[in-house]
Amino acid sequence: MMTLEELHAHYKAVRARLDGGVKKEPAVRLIYPEPAPATYPDPLDSPAPVAIVIEASAKAPETPAETPARRIMNEVAEKHKMPVGAFRSKSRTMPFVNLRHEACYRLSMELGFSLMQIGRLMGNRDHTTVLNAIRRHKKILAEGYKPKTRTKSGVSSARVTKVETRTQNDHG
Repeated sequence: MMTLEELHAHYKAVRARLDGGVKKEPAVRLIYPEPAPATYPDPLDSPAPVAIVIEASAKAPETPAETPARRIMNEVAEKHKMPVGAFRSKSRTMPFVNLRHEACYRLSMELGFSLMQIGRLMGNRDHTTVLNAIRRHKKILAEGYKPKTRTKSGVSSARVTKVETRTQNDHG
């Protein structure tokens, strides 16, 4: 049987062999710069691809060129008589929702924007929200707009298809 001091010396030697002795600092230390976070260009800021020839004496335009996305958003906002800032609004009332749905549909169909790009334009919304907006607007275009109105009973008149009267004896 080993004494406590012998056991201590033995385990110290084993640890030294496993650890490889004293660790030395490398002669050259490499420092890597931190990568910059990925930034995506805003589709509103990129102008439409147009070949422009500017003479040396010509001045740059004072106002930025209207991009196709900005044009569509302006048209939809004007049609619904709402400000362009309403696209980024957090409001979920029907006028705001219909405005965003139509804009999502037009940006997707006319410009071929991805769901993520459209979501960024509509106030950083998720791609599934944009997909739902596009599908709903397609359905409205196919079937026609049926506004949902509330009645005193709380049932939407757009959803009532058949009304049955009940007598006192009906318990079902």
